[in-house]
Amino acid sequence: MTKRNFLGILRRVRLKLSTANVLDDGKLKTHNPKSEIQSPKTHIKKGNGLATPPREWLWTKRSNFDVEFDRASSEPEPEGNEDFWQNIKRVLLICGGKGKPGEIENNSTGKLVEIMEAQRFVKEVFAALDVPMDSATDMADSLIGADYMGHRSMGIHRLPSIAADLLNSTVAARAVPEIISQKPAVALVDGCNAPGPVVGRFCMDLAVQKARRVGIGWVGARRSNCIGMASWYTWRAMDQRMIGICMSNAAPTLVPPDGTEAVLGENPIACAASGATEQFIADFGMSACSVADLELSSCNGNAPKLPRLAALGCDGRETTSTPEALRSQRLRAFQPEYKGFGLAAMVDIMCGVMTGAGYATRLQKRGLYNPENAPANLGQVYIAIDPVRFCASFEDRLIDFHSLLRGATPCQKDQPPLVPGDKEISHMEAVDDQGGIFMSPCTLGVLKELADKLGIRPLRMKAV
Repeated sequence: MTKRNFLGILRRVRLKLSTANVLDDGKLKTHNPKSEIQSPKTHIKKGNGLATPPREWLWTKRSNFDVEFDRASSEPEPEGNEDFWQNIKRVLLICGGKGKPGEIENNSTGKLVEIMEAQRFVKEVFAALDVPMDSATDMADSLIGADYMGHRSMGIHRLPSIAADLLNSTVAARAVPEIISQKPAVALVDGCNAPGPVVGRFCMDLAVQKARRVGIGWVGARRSNCIGMASWYTWRAMDQRMIGICMSNAAPTLVPPDGTEAVLGENPIACAASGATEQFIADFGMSACSVADLELSSCNGNAPKLPRLAALGCDGRETTSTPEALRSQRLRAFQPEYKGFGLAAMVDIMCGVMTGAGYATRLQKRGLYNPENAPANLGQVYIAIDPVRFCASFEDRLIDFHSLLRGATPCQKDQPPLVPGDKEISHMEAVDDQGGIFMSPCTLGVLKELADKLGIRPLRMKAV
C-alpha cells in the first residue's frame, strides 16, 4: 500500500484493508493441535550473518532487577553493547518506577516527527530484529496508529520493551499464527507466540471473512502477546462496514475489591462501528488508571499524584504516588470497583479460560516483573458482525443515534457533548495541523541508540 493511501486510511480512522486483501481460506494455515511449535530464537542482523544476543541482554527478565542492574552495570559488557542498552535500561527502569527521569543525550525539548517517517523507522527497527517485513509493518502500524489517535502509552513509547522481548526470544519474531479448529462462524487460533499485532490482524481478518459469509465471526486466540491498542483491530472490521469487537486478557495488575494482591489484568475491550458520516469507537481497560499511562508519565518526567482509590503500594495500602504504584503493580478497578473488576473477570473468562490461554495469576508478570524468560500466553477474542444481516438501515440509524447523543444539552455552550471516537478524531486533526507526532527527549534518546546500533537511518525530526 502506498504512503498516500496509508495516511488517507488513518485519517478516516480506518486500517489497511481492502476487499482484495481479505484472507482466503487457502491462505490461512491450519494447525495440528497435537503439535507444539517452539519459539524460534530471535537475532540481530549483523553484516551478512546473524549474531545471537549476548547473555547480558536478558537482564530485563530477572526478578530482583535492582540487584541485577547494579551487578550488570559493574561488569564489563561486550564492546558496543553498553551504548546500545544504556538508554533502554534507563527507560525501562524509569517506567518501572526504579529510576528518576532526566535529560537523555542532551535533548532538552521534544521534536515533531511526521507520521510516515515514524512508521518507516519503527518498521525498520523490527525488521533489523529479524521480524519478517509483513509482520514488521503490522507492528509498526499498530504503534504509530496509537500515537496518531492519541493513545500515546500504546504507541512508540512501547518500542524499547518490545525490542527487549524480541531480543530475549520472549516473543517469536518469525512465528505465524495457525488455525487449530474452525466452524462457519467460529474459530480457535494458536498464536504460536507471534507478536501480538500479527496475531491480531490474522484473527480479525478471519473473523471478517466469516462474518461476510454467515453474518458473524468469532475468533479466539491463545499463545498470543500484547496487541497494543485494542481498537486498532476493531477498525479492520469497521473498514469492511462491520461492527468490530476486540478484547484481551493481560498480566495481573488489578486487585479484587477488598483485596491487596493483583489477580487480573486490565483486560481491555474495544468496539467500533461506522455509518456514512459517523464512527463509534470505544476502547477502555478496567483499571482506574492504566499502568501504561503511568509508565509514559514517569518516563517523561511527569509523575502526577494519583487520585484516591486508584492504586495500592507494595505494603498493600492505598497510595497516590506514581512511582510506588509502578513498583507495586497493584491497581484498583474503576468505580464502582466490584463492577469494574467483574467486567475484567468476564473478559478473562472469554479470552483466557475459554480459549486455552493463560488467565488470572497463571499469566506471566510483565517486563521487569517477570522472573522468567517465558512466553506471555495471552488470550484474545476478535468478533466481526455484519449489521445489515440484522437491520438493512443500520448505517442510517447509527447516524441518527449519534445525532441524539450530540443533541444533549452541553455543560458549556462552547463545548458540545463528546461521543466515543471524538477524541481520537480531534487528536488526528491536531497531529495533522502541527505536522507530526510529538516525541519526548526520553523517547528520542532511545530511538537514536536503536538507529546507531542497528544501522538504521535516523529519524528525520523538526523543532516544535
